[in-house]
Amino acid sequence: MRPEQKLKEIQAEIAPVMEFHGEVGGCVFRLWYGDKYIIAKGRTLGGTVFMIQKGLAYFLYGGGRTRESKDGIRSAVGVFGEGHKEGQGKSTFYFQFFEHYQKNTHKFQHLAWHIDLILASDNGYQLLKREQIELEAAMRDKKCLSSNVQAYIPAFRKETGMYGGWIKKAHVMNFKKYLKRPLPVGVSRS
Repeated sequence: MRPEQKLKEIQAEIAPVMEFHGEVGGCVFRLWYGDKYIIAKGRTLGGTVFMIQKGLAYFLYGGGRTRESKDGIRSAVGVFGEGHKEGQGKSTFYFQFFEHYQKNTHKFQHLAWHIDLILASDNGYQLLKREQIELEAAMRDKKCLSSNVQAYIPAFRKETGMYGGWIKKAHVMNFKKYLKRPLPVGVSRS
């Protein structure tokens, strides 16, 4: 199975959840698969969930690397579940979640997908701050499989003058000031 085919399967699994939420702009949310979740933020709910699904499909497929045999048949190269090596960056934050999906998905049985919308806002600072608050609160939660300890700041794009093309410079600078605040008792930045 090609990663594109697996992506379509995953999209079909989560389609009812996405239809329930409709199109949401900038947001922070929890994406659940069964009893485990990740915390994510994005320009749109649909776009962010799609990128997570795409990372998952490539993870399951072994990174999407293929080789053509002498008889013209394409097959995966590498071990399934090693796709995270191909997709460095944001998708590596979800490695444990991808493993959870892989271990708990069987041919005829899937766990339920669920989304908890935490915050919907056009303000990049509010989104970064809320993602950070949620990550800090979930550090000791065994149900949370997010491996990032700091809110994700997308790469700066010169052509737009924004981070990820949608978060203003001033919002990122204010968020970096926010990070310098004293942490709640029992939480460390390590």
